[in-house]
Amino acid sequence: MTGILGTGAVLITDLNLMVQIVSFLLLLISMLYKIKGKIKLHGYLMGLAVLLHFITFIVAMGPSFFGEMEYFSTATDFLGVQAMWIHAIPGGVALILGIYLVMAWVFNLSNLAGCSKRKRIMDITILLWGLSLIFGIVTYLSFYSSVI
Repeated sequence: MTGILGTGAVLITDLNLMVQIVSFLLLLISMLYKIKGKIKLHGYLMGLAVLLHFITFIVAMGPSFFGEMEYFSTATDFLGVQAMWIHAIPGGVALILGIYLVMAWVFNLSNLAGCSKRKRIMDITILLWGLSLIFGIVTYLSFYSSVI
């Protein structure tokens, strides 16, 4: 089945891209709630973003990555493959850190001081997630569009 964004991508790839953008927007919105002091809402939105990211990794990104590992490890002169590696490595680290942060929050809902101790990890996670999203879009465009 073809995608819905007008490129050569299949539907699951287009949906994955849209979910990744929505997940990152949830992260940004949750940061606004954190600034407003609505920490629980911040945590819930972050948890939802991490859950969406994890589901799309299991359903779309993981199978695509591991299914094409031979190509990704040999066609390193292709821009799309280079972008994919710059997408995958920080994205994988961000996913692991995101899961860690959400689990740490879930198991200590009443301990907001614990959250502030993990602020640097949160900052690193959002930076890696943003970098991964940018290069995920570059990867998508290089494989499925004539833009790059």
